[in-house]
Amino acid sequence: MQCPSGLIWSQDKHVCDWNTPQPSINCNNNKVINCREHTTWTSDGVAFVGQDTNPGSDSQHLASPFGLFIDTENENNLYVADTDNHRIQKYSHQSLNNGGITVAGGHGKGNASNQLSMPRTVYVDKDENIYIADDDNNRIQLWYKGATSGITVAGGNGKGKALNQIGACHGLFVHEKTKTIYVSDFYNDRVVKFTQGSDQGIIVAGTGVGGSKSNQLLMPRGIFVDQCETIYVADMWNSRVQKWGKDVTEGITVAGGHEKGSDENQLSEPWDVKLDQYNNIYVADTGNSRVVKWLPNQLHGVTVAGGNGYGIKSNQFKDAYSLALDRQGNIFVSERLNHRIQMFQINETTKTC
Repeated sequence: MQCPSGLIWSQDKHVCDWNTPQPSINCNNNKVINCREHTTWTSDGVAFVGQDTNPGSDSQHLASPFGLFIDTENENNLYVADTDNHRIQKYSHQSLNNGGITVAGGHGKGNASNQLSMPRTVYVDKDENIYIADDDNNRIQLWYKGATSGITVAGGNGKGKALNQIGACHGLFVHEKTKTIYVSDFYNDRVVKFTQGSDQGIIVAGTGVGGSKSNQLLMPRGIFVDQCETIYVADMWNSRVQKWGKDVTEGITVAGGHEKGSDENQLSEPWDVKLDQYNNIYVADTGNSRVVKWLPNQLHGVTVAGGNGYGIKSNQFKDAYSLALDRQGNIFVSERLNHRIQMFQINETTKTC
């Protein structure tokens, strides 16, 4: 049986899925046809976990969720850093409303190999191995697929400024082609990369001294690294997103940077940043309770979710700390104080290719 035109079989061969055009990668010329230049999303989100906005520890609840990750290379499943429950929850894309399963931690707060302590963010590679920013333990833990405990792959040497230490990690990314772990060290105002087999990090963004100059960061949060090893940083206290090319010593502002505010060219304490395959930048603009999309090389953004004040309604957020996009382009947002994950569905008719 064949799928209708424009669709392909999902990896598990259960459903026909959108065959979204994937632009080719050219690190010397990253201009691509932007299929989402005029895309819109539903104004009201759908909460599939934490619907009553109360914290909890069963499969239908979270407690102060932070980081999100969607494994678009595999089953499109959602992973959540369930911070105050000291665990990582996994939600099947095919049955989001059925609750999550614990795939790391969940054995109370602690520093044993099967425990986590205030995990802030999560990354899942194409083999479904899970990398976790285990914040209060100042370490990055790797849980291989199906494992019941993790191993330390970065940090784990106490809180500090040395290059084998992590002060506080609120952003994590794994560049799978180079097997490099990128850590946004909020406490030390820097982004550090750890190459495979080395416990010594290398500063790749920021100087380790907080500030607002082009070579500095001030309390960086979420990060995204593209296939060309370009780093995007949610530079929270500077209310901007900085872009650092490979092997450069200064960043350039690609979103915000016009002081803290709510205008189209401003951000307010952004916590996370993601890019889609067309190089559109999506920012969890936490202080403005909204998600903003910035087209490449634009001086202003457009609100695509939230922006209706601080609250519990389906078009509002309370501390939108992280976001993720699934393979179809739906936007997922974690809310720390509403203890929920909301999904904003893409309006397929607004895609241009």
